[in-house]
Amino acid sequence: MKEPAESRPSSFEAVFAAYAVVATFALGYGYWRLATRQNEQDAKIEQQRQEQQAAVTRLQREADDKRATDDLEIQVISLASPHLSKLRESSREAASSQRIVAAAAELLSSKGRPALAQMVEKIRTESAPIARSRPRTTVEEPVASMTLPDAWLVLLATLSGDDLKLAEGVANEKLRAAKDLGTVSTVSIYKTRLRGRYVVVLGEPLGRSAALAAAAEARRRNLYADAFAEPDGGWELVGTAPFPTETRSASSNGDADETPLRL
Repeated sequence: MKEPAESRPSSFEAVFAAYAVVATFALGYGYWRLATRQNEQDAKIEQQRQEQQAAVTRLQREADDKRATDDLEIQVISLASPHLSKLRESSREAASSQRIVAAAAELLSSKGRPALAQMVEKIRTESAPIARSRPRTTVEEPVASMTLPDAWLVLLATLSGDDLKLAEGVANEKLRAAKDLGTVSTVSIYKTRLRGRYVVVLGEPLGRSAALAAAAEARRRNLYADAFAEPDGGWELVGTAPFPTETRSASSNGDADETPLRL
């Protein structure tokens, strides 16, 4: 028997059913692709986050290690600085101080901080007989300072940039005080670039650690209570003490003597 015509699907219904199947499959496939791509992006984002977190952790650990080494360096230099003045002596007590300084320098050198060892060597070199040459009687001509990379200076005073005579007087005073304390060193005047001020500097340009130790030693020996170390900003070297000093008039005491200018 033949089925009734109305029970057979029409061609339109067949096309519509096929289209519905294809559309359902396309939507499902598109959703699957979208979900897969989203998962891949989530995985990449998570990987990047982990890498960034690892980098931050590594930087933090390196900063902590550097900070710990800096703290150790400052503590060791603070402990060794009272013994630096005895490196030129030959007594039994001086020998003990020299061993303490040598051990401290070796410890810091093993941590990659050779500044104390360099400073000890510089002190011994300055204490050699060649360093005790006759005092200079003439003022050195201003020359551009020859600075090393990362050089630091030990500042004893900061003065206005419009009174060189005052700066020279202060430098002479600090040099005299250093000699009275038995310190073999130079005292120089630099002029800053930014504000054009005169600064009185103890010794030569040093590394950071050596400059910090020298400033601590200057404070300990009351050479200058506020001595501090500061990076050399390419300042101009004006001259090195002793400088010519003004003389009092003959009516004061009948003879001339030095009148150092003070801060």
